[in-house]
Amino acid sequence: MAGRGTISGPLRRHGHLALAALMLLVWSFSSDDWAGALFLPVWVVATQLIVVGSLEAARLRRRAWLGQYLRDDSPWRRWLEGGALMVLRHQLVGALLALVLLVDLRLLSLAEWPLLLAALPALVLARHRLRRRLSRHVVAEYLPAVTRRLLVAPIAALLALAMVLAALWLPQPWLVELGWEEAITRHLAAGEGGGLLGVFERLAASAELTRQWAMQNAVERLHLATPVAVLGWLVLLLTQGAVAWAYVRLLVGAEALRREGRSPRRGPSGEPAPATDRETRP
Repeated sequence: MAGRGTISGPLRRHGHLALAALMLLVWSFSSDDWAGALFLPVWVVATQLIVVGSLEAARLRRRAWLGQYLRDDSPWRRWLEGGALMVLRHQLVGALLALVLLVDLRLLSLAEWPLLLAALPALVLARHRLRRRLSRHVVAEYLPAVTRRLLVAPIAALLALAMVLAALWLPQPWLVELGWEEAITRHLAAGEGGGLLGVFERLAASAELTRQWAMQNAVERLHLATPVAVLGWLVLLLTQGAVAWAYVRLLVGAEALRREGRSPRRGPSGEPAPATDRETRP
C-alpha cells in the first residue's frame, strides 16, 4: 500500500505533463497516414496548451503594470487587463509555435527524444526549488504563475543547447560536391505523407538540407569556413531554440491549465495562506 501511494502521488501531481509529452511522442512516431489524419486535432491541442501558459504570463505582466497606476476598484482595470486582441495575438503566435514544434518533432531522430523527455523531471524539480525560494518574497496568490513564468527561459535554453550538441554528435549526410537540387532530390525522404502535414515536413526537411549543404560546401570547396559556419550554427541554434521554447511553453501551459481554477487557500484572516501544500512537492 505504501509503494502504491508512493507511485500514485507523483502521477496525480505530474500526470498532466507526462500526458502532454506522451501525446507528442505517440503522434510523432505514428505512421504517415495516422499523423496526417490527426495533425489538425493535435495542432489545435498543442496551440491551446501554449496559449494558456503565454496568456497567463502576459496577464501577470499587465496586472503588475496596471497595479502601479490604477486603483483596485477602477473599471479601467477590467478593460485594460487584456481582451480579445490579446487573446487573438497569442492564438496566432501559439499556432505558429505549435506548427514549428510538431513539424520538427516528426523530423527528430529517436536519439534526440530522451532530451525532450528529460525536460519533464527537470521542469518539476526546478519548479519545486524555485517555488520554495520565491515563497518568502512573492504574494501567495501569484506564486505559481510567477514560478512558471521564470522557468520557461532557463529550461528552454538548456534544452536548446542540448539539442544543438546532439546535432553535433549525430551523423549528417555528406553533401559536398553536390548541386543544391541534386542534394535535395537525393536526400529528401520520399516517405513523407501527403496533405498539409506532408507539405510542412518537406519544407522543413528542405530547409535543413539547404543549411547543411551550404555549410559543407562553403567549408570544403569555397574555404569560407568561419562566416558560413557561424551563420549555419546560428540558424541551427535559432531552429532548435524555437522547438525548445515551444515545447517548454507547451509543458508550462499544461501545468497552468491543471492549476487553473484552484484558488489559494485562505487563512483565518482571509489572507492567502503560504504555499506549503502538497503541490509544492516534486
